[in-house]
Amino acid sequence: MLVLLAPSFDGSDQSYQALSQASGLVPYDLKSRAKAGSWGLVKAFGDAGQAQAFASRLIAGGFPAVMVDRTVAHDSERRSVPVQRVELGESHFSLVLKDRAMQIPYGALSCIVEGEVQPGRPPRGLRHTTGPHATSSGALRAVSPTIGEEQSFRDAHAAAPVGFLAADLHFATVLWIARIDTRTFDFGAERTGNVAADLAALTNLLAGRNGVRIDRAIRTSSVASFADQPAPMRAHSWPPPSIRKSEAGDPRFDGYSRLIGEAERVARRSG
Repeated sequence: MLVLLAPSFDGSDQSYQALSQASGLVPYDLKSRAKAGSWGLVKAFGDAGQAQAFASRLIAGGFPAVMVDRTVAHDSERRSVPVQRVELGESHFSLVLKDRAMQIPYGALSCIVEGEVQPGRPPRGLRHTTGPHATSSGALRAVSPTIGEEQSFRDAHAAAPVGFLAADLHFATVLWIARIDTRTFDFGAERTGNVAADLAALTNLLAGRNGVRIDRAIRTSSVASFADQPAPMRAHSWPPPSIRKSEAGDPRFDGYSRLIGEAERVARRSG
């Protein structure tokens, strides 16, 4: 279980001192975990009871703490559904998908997570350790690379995935996520040619209709470092690798988005 601190934490020196007393962690460590304006991972637990006791201490101290199951980051039920277009109405907005359109009340939106997606990025613990371009210490002995080694290096970089901006729309009552992929999304007549500005303008409009929060803190939030870790072994148990659907995702953004979406949902339920 993860104990997270909500963005409403003010980040003052007095608050860090009080949080240190409530958590038992030193202020220096807490400043790298919890920051004003973004969700922060205060502590991870293997036991739910210990996590609940820790979270209760923080809440009793006046801190906006919530608990989120760590497996949420790898939950296949929280799949991303690509959105081709969004149409804004008075009380509803329409998600235009590949084969249908859905009308959704603004009140169903719980939060928006916005950031850069890098398809095919491996989890942190698996980087540079597997795959055809993995190297051992023995492979680093050559002073001058051969022609074949130079070509392999060029091929590896040419095949590197290209990142793109995206926004995930999370909802209060369903687990699936509506993803705005800027590579294929139709911004319509409002398109300016500046993808970042177009995406921000759209998400600001959506969020403003219901006062929900837009999370753009993946580069600074301590939650992202946990989302970047490989899935637990039990998450790989089914389906077997031989029949798993092959999709190039980004475990860092996908996991971060799921964790933030669930944290916002839990915070909303608890008021």
